[in-house]
Amino acid sequence: MKNKKKLIVISGPSGVGKGVVIKQLLQDLSCLELAVSATTRPIRSGEVNKKDYYFLTNIAFDEAITNDSFIEYCDVHGNRYGTLKEEVERINSNDKIGLVEIDTQGAKKIKTSFPEILSIFIAPPTLNDLRVRLEQRQTESSEEIQRRVTNAEEELKKIQDYDFVVINDTIQNSRNEIISIITKTFNL
Repeated sequence: MKNKKKLIVISGPSGVGKGVVIKQLLQDLSCLELAVSATTRPIRSGEVNKKDYYFLTNIAFDEAITNDSFIEYCDVHGNRYGTLKEEVERINSNDKIGLVEIDTQGAKKIKTSFPEILSIFIAPPTLNDLRVRLEQRQTESSEEIQRRVTNAEEELKKIQDYDFVVINDTIQNSRNEIISIITKTFNL
């Protein structure tokens, strides 16, 4: 992958465990760095600009679009999110591989712009397992859980667009499988 953007996209339904798996990968593989996304959503308590997100105004986000500064951007729940080219270039210039956690819509856009990326979809063993995980989090209403499970059904229809699909039966198994994929893909 010499002279190409080194980028890994990880997608999967809400509640599947992407965040936990990614945290493990970042601890275990020093060659990875999480690409910080840009967003127009308001900053939440405890979040730090340029660490958790690049918090942009709608005007600044529009300017970034006009200046072709994103490798992808999408509207999600009334706010906009995007991956800045500059962020991926910064990571690659530090001899690291960028890691992006993104929905299927964003992943498809990135793959169109950068077909050489590595794309991994993390799936639940079953939709019922996903429902149980969401219920155990106790952070969403029953209506929100149903909406997320319905969204997951749609997202699972797009797994053929990914290079690899990892079934998250346990965090450890998923971590090990993804490390193996990354190691082989990037000859680490």
